[in-house]
Amino acid sequence: MIHNGKLLLASCLIVNERKELLLLYRPEHAHWETPGGRVEETDCEDASSPTIDDFARAAVREGKEELGDVAFSSPKLFAKVPFKIPSGKEAVAYKFLMRLERGTPAIQEPERFSKLEYLQIARLQEYPLAPDFAHFLNALQEKYK
Repeated sequence: MIHNGKLLLASCLIVNERKELLLLYRPEHAHWETPGGRVEETDCEDASSPTIDDFARAAVREGKEELGDVAFSSPKLFAKVPFKIPSGKEAVAYKFLMRLERGTPAIQEPERFSKLEYLQIARLQEYPLAPDFAHFLNALQEKYK
């Protein structure tokens, strides 16, 4: 969804008990990214004025679309990240911390993603990451020292 000229995105920061973050590898961009995607008007009670709850709904919906039959803990907003997507368009990503409570995540979009792995949060800078990570990686690593 485009709002105020910016693409709105919502995604999941799924952390396990070993301080690892679940990420998907996107060969098209040669980087790891969080499960998530576009906020849709149907995620919003009022699309002209989306709320944090709307973004949380979008993150959960996108997480299930990309990971399959899974259930998450209640999402908690961790970061609001303004950035440019690879095409250069302005975007804002809402990143929600959550845990996997049920199910085994599996790639549901093999045309888009080639790998699904938990990576150590403390070592994430060693991997090619999506551009939005530059805006919240330090805070995430500080939280999960």
